[in-house]
Amino acid sequence: MKNITQSSNQEREFIHADVAIIGGGPGGYVAAIKCAQNGLKTVLVEKDKLGGTCLNKGCIPTKTLASVANLLSGIKRADEFGINISRYELSLEKLRSRKEEIVSSLVQGINFLMKKNKITVIEGRAGVEEEGFLTIEGSNEKIQYKNLILATGSLPNSLPIPGADSPDILNSDSLLELEEIPETLAIIGGGVIGMEFASIYSAFGSKVYVIEYLPQILNFLDRDAVSLIKRSARKNNITIIESAKVIDIDTTPEGRKTVTFERNGKTESITIDKVAVAAGRKANLDSVDLSKLGVMINEKKNGIKVNEYMQTTNPSVYAIGDVTGQIMLAHAASRQGIIAANHLIGKKESFDPLSVPNAIFTNPEIGHVGYSEKEAREKGIEYLTGKFPLGANSKAVAMQEPDGFVKIVADKNSKKIIGATVIGVYATELLSLVTNFVALNMKIEDAKKAIYAHPTVSEAISEAIMGIGGKAIHFG
Repeated sequence: MKNITQSSNQEREFIHADVAIIGGGPGGYVAAIKCAQNGLKTVLVEKDKLGGTCLNKGCIPTKTLASVANLLSGIKRADEFGINISRYELSLEKLRSRKEEIVSSLVQGINFLMKKNKITVIEGRAGVEEEGFLTIEGSNEKIQYKNLILATGSLPNSLPIPGADSPDILNSDSLLELEEIPETLAIIGGGVIGMEFASIYSAFGSKVYVIEYLPQILNFLDRDAVSLIKRSARKNNITIIESAKVIDIDTTPEGRKTVTFERNGKTESITIDKVAVAAGRKANLDSVDLSKLGVMINEKKNGIKVNEYMQTTNPSVYAIGDVTGQIMLAHAASRQGIIAANHLIGKKESFDPLSVPNAIFTNPEIGHVGYSEKEAREKGIEYLTGKFPLGANSKAVAMQEPDGFVKIVADKNSKKIIGATVIGVYATELLSLVTNFVALNMKIEDAKKAIYAHPTVSEAISEAIMGIGGKAIHFG
């Protein structure tokens, strides 16, 4: 990155830009590239490393660990495939080193893209002096811009629980840096982050407890998908405790942790080696002075208020990604960045939250897009479903991965596909296929026309579509 610093007694040198972007995560750097491709002079300010939380502390590091967890799970099942593996050993030191190499390589790749697209990148903390001007903390540089894109991301949520602020309580960052595998681990929060780490550390050898406040982990999914995840969790040394309100985290004289919670009117507790809090994230609204920009907050979403083109209440200021409080996923931020960049040159593309897929790297994997059956029912939508089990898919059976299914949800009246859930082997890769159905408002009959190669797990999608209002070929 270009780090611009000058002594305080020098006059400020102005950097002029058509568009300035604060934040170099998957929303900000993608928006910067698209702005540059659209012929706009672009400046991006990032206080840390390009790639943001996703690349440096989130998506990529956790998927590096998840890939190792999957490999370990395969090794443990090797005998089922006729392979005898008598001994293996996990080196956390080598794993951390490999993770850092992968992250560094990808950050370097983004830096290359910035240079290739002639984007000025400034390392530092941006501040709003007045509308139209940004300052950089510790620098005499001043950016004069015509339009501004805020991509300042999010921060981990904290919990108002006695003991939760102790320095030895883990979070999603510190879970990536442990130097030894805890024998027992409690994770407070059964959302995506909590369940992914539960899958990782159970594969690494920990006995894991997941404590969820809501009646169901992964609460946005249908019960049949969650039931499969819970069944797998039991097999993999994960205990799930739902409808449980944590009221205290205490430290024993031996340095272990006792988590006390209320469930069904009773007080219970567990004593474990380590505790991690995975309570989601919140929009980073305090990184710049929004009042100086005339930008309002959407109180309901607890994020910056935007329209379908990602414009804030100030038409020359856009906000994208986690800071909007809409959908806190890297690919949603990237899509919003492209929409904002195109709107700046008069292209009106709108953001459709329904077509944003959600890939969950648990064991087994989950892919979800659009409405679940539960959500369609709650919204009063008359719907049809088609469901096909992987146990009836020849490729999944041959791989000895029969657990899972594909479920397609369609509007009963319009016959358009409005949602899908895929759970099982390759679910996060198959997700893109069903996402296209939702994004393109595809009708059932049109989706049936595609021919799927045999033998592949993707055939389960074709079978599920045929099962909407009809019958699949290879299942009852």
